[in-house]
Amino acid sequence: MKKIRMILSIGLGLFFIYKGIGKISSDKLKKLDKQLVEEYIIENDSYAPPVGYKIVMNTFKQSGYLAFVSIFQIVAGILIIIPVTRLVGLLLLLPIIFNIFFMHIFFDDRLDENIITGSILTLTIFLCVFYLKNIKHIILNNK
Repeated sequence: MKKIRMILSIGLGLFFIYKGIGKISSDKLKKLDKQLVEEYIIENDSYAPPVGYKIVMNTFKQSGYLAFVSIFQIVAGILIIIPVTRLVGLLLLLPIIFNIFFMHIFFDDRLDENIITGSILTLTIFLCVFYLKNIKHIILNNK
């Protein structure tokens, strides 16, 4: 089981390093069809997915927030790969992937994206479970 956990951790770490670098190095914005934007946002007074998702992601990209998140994804990925810092990396990654998952749930209607991000969130939680004893120790010693 320890080898499987190590392989899953390294795979997760490499995945987030890859995704983080991809977000930082990409200047590409999500393509928005002006007619769809007007139809969904102006006429219907709603942010229907995936138009709403594209608007949010473009805003994140242009504001620099996406680069900020990407840096933390890369750092978390590196920390997860190193066995001594794996718990710190998993705990850093947990709120990031939680946020990504729920952004896809609320803003994106693509089922495949929801399944992929949900699987990655589940994997992160699964890997954190192996460190529950350490987490409890840290919490109880700080009281």
